[in-house]
Amino acid sequence: GQLGRNSARSMMSFRSVAAVLAFFFILADPSFAVVSNSWGILPPAQDLRNAWEAGRINVAKAREVTASAAAGFPAFDPSGLIAGVKELVTGGVAGGIGSFLVFPIDLAKTRIQDQRAVAGAELVYKNVVQTIAKVATTEGLPSLYKGVAPVLIGAAPEGALQIGVNNIVRQSFADNLKVKESEIPLAPEIIAGGCGGAAQMFVSTPMERVKILQQIAGKNAASVAQIVKENGLRGVYTGWNACLARDVFFGAIYFPVYNHVKKTLTKTDVPGKYREANVFDALGAGLVAGVVAAGSTCPLDVIKTRMQSVGAAGHTTSLGFRTAGAELWAEGGAAALFKG
Repeated sequence: GQLGRNSARSMMSFRSVAAVLAFFFILADPSFAVVSNSWGILPPAQDLRNAWEAGRINVAKAREVTASAAAGFPAFDPSGLIAGVKELVTGGVAGGIGSFLVFPIDLAKTRIQDQRAVAGAELVYKNVVQTIAKVATTEGLPSLYKGVAPVLIGAAPEGALQIGVNNIVRQSFADNLKVKESEIPLAPEIIAGGCGGAAQMFVSTPMERVKILQQIAGKNAASVAQIVKENGLRGVYTGWNACLARDVFFGAIYFPVYNHVKKTLTKTDVPGKYREANVFDALGAGLVAGVVAAGSTCPLDVIKTRMQSVGAAGHTTSLGFRTAGAELWAEGGAAALFKG
């Protein structure tokens, strides 16, 4: 019985191998099908020819479909990619320079926002000018730039993501709507600005977390590497949700306001015609847009500062978004949400 089963398996294996070999012989010489059929290896020759012909036709049709589909795609145009890269680089350089120039003001903002109001106690930091003067006289001028290192590291990619993604999304809307980039409707402008803000959050959150810890510590601040090592990846992303909310709303407000103010400044007497914008137009538009966007998102920025200051001297309790907001409200109501 075992011998018979082994013999049957051997015969089946032999027939399978023979069938494969016979098939390739037929491809070379169709007349071999007659011989293979007489041996009982393959189906009748006509069936093989029909199957082969059907397969050949299907392959040809598949090639036609593939070629047709490929023809539907436009040729790759690198100009859009190059423009996008230029926008990213320009945004990065502009972000780094701007952040460095106003850094003492940013330090004052952080100190004021982080300061806890205690009933009956006099505030240490009262306004921006007084805070800058106090830090400079009591801690030294270098303390005004404590926290600038993470900004210089992160401002370029942050600005690149914010401005670059905004411009790329705007251009995408313009291409789909078949209008000029400067003429897209308000809703796409808001969406594009929000996308830019959402993109920058991945860089702005760890950058600002480290910056805030150094700004609060002043001359006793640890290095960037030490803070990152002690807090880990999760720790440096503390306050990411507040950062995301602030950055999305800031971008959604800033870029539409900027573009509309610039269009107003460059309007000519001819309806629908605008002159080339100069540096003063850009500065004026940026000033107006910055004031409106920063003022509108200030409550989110204050909450973010409170959330990200955990770990600094005297700040041992981790705060969630709602907890930080409630704490600020208890300190001074709506006015506390606009500190700094």
